[in-house]
Amino acid sequence: MTGDKPYERMLDAVQCALITEGLEGLSVRKVAAQAGVSIGAVQHHFSTRDAMLHAVMDRGAQRLAAALNDQITPELSAKERLTRVAVALISVDDRELSVLWILRLARAAVDEDTARQHRTDWLEIQKLLQRLITKAAPHVNPRAAAVELLALLDGLACAVAVEPDRVRPAYAETIVRRHIERLVEEKG
Repeated sequence: MTGDKPYERMLDAVQCALITEGLEGLSVRKVAAQAGVSIGAVQHHFSTRDAMLHAVMDRGAQRLAAALNDQITPELSAKERLTRVAVALISVDDRELSVLWILRLARAAVDEDTARQHRTDWLEIQKLLQRLITKAAPHVNPRAAAVELLALLDGLACAVAVEPDRVRPAYAETIVRRHIERLVEEKG
């Protein structure tokens, strides 16, 4: 566990339960036991399992935002910044984040609050990609190219997390690099 405060320990416990057992295996009792806090403390912070999922996804989104910002350095070319951000989005180095994303996608299919938050986060990532594409490939429609790229990245992140023998992380990264190479070279 990474947290030293009770709330952080609870988030760590929620994340561990989600990663190992999915939303169905998540319970207040398990979180309390793993975090070393009372059931009441868990209920105070999280009124529902969805609240637990949202809190962990918020923390994951912050972690992802930090990882993406680390990829956008001024000394890199526009193409390389786009490539690095795209590779970071397939989470080849962070399987847990991919699994949490997949769980949230599944929940978003049946829960409007989760779907709304997912759309908000997805749109922010799309806007980031649009800005990067505008600089790396000014001859293409940045919105259309970002939507296409993000759909590819979502699929690859899922494949790497769920079927790593079929789509190995290195192969997923190669697919991303080839796609961006074609995007940058494409002529209007």
